[in-house]
Amino acid sequence: MKIPRVRVYLASSFDGFIAGPNHDIDWLNQNYSMAGDLESSPEVLSFERFMSEVGAMLMGRNTYSIVEKFGQWHYGETPVLVATTRPLEPMSKTIQTVSGSIELLIAKAKQVAGEKDIYLDGGDLVRQAFDAKLVDEITITFLPVLLGKGIRLFEDLVSPTRLQFSAHNMHDGGMLQVTAKIISEE
Repeated sequence: MKIPRVRVYLASSFDGFIAGPNHDIDWLNQNYSMAGDLESSPEVLSFERFMSEVGAMLMGRNTYSIVEKFGQWHYGETPVLVATTRPLEPMSKTIQTVSGSIELLIAKAKQVAGEKDIYLDGGDLVRQAFDAKLVDEITITFLPVLLGKGIRLFEDLVSPTRLQFSAHNMHDGGMLQVTAKIISEE
């Protein structure tokens, strides 16, 4: 039986911001392609391929609110657990709300995912999971832009986390994708 991994898959500005000031993410949708960009690698982990390995997604409430503004649901039939204590109008029948400690939330996501992986999304949830040593792998796609200010993913982690880089690939549009496994300090 395969043990599901807790995985983070996200985009970041080159200077480490996952959102601009006021949670702005418009910069994610700009075209950064330029003549002379390195070719995209066939090994790049596309969103579609990543999602094919995911059995459940655990998403923070603020991230859900941002996704809701897109007006389009990008997660298909994948069960999505939204961590919240506030009322929520689900965009899809695949959504359920959950609450509790990060340990309980991830345990619930693992239950739902079966033998597939868990996709953890949302800055606050990701930080909590790193602090609790519950993340197995992280894939960051760096966009060729410097924001200078905004929301950093790794701001205020309680302790260092050792990583082992396992892949690096060029992505369409001049983006650089890096994947790392989290090294257990036990």
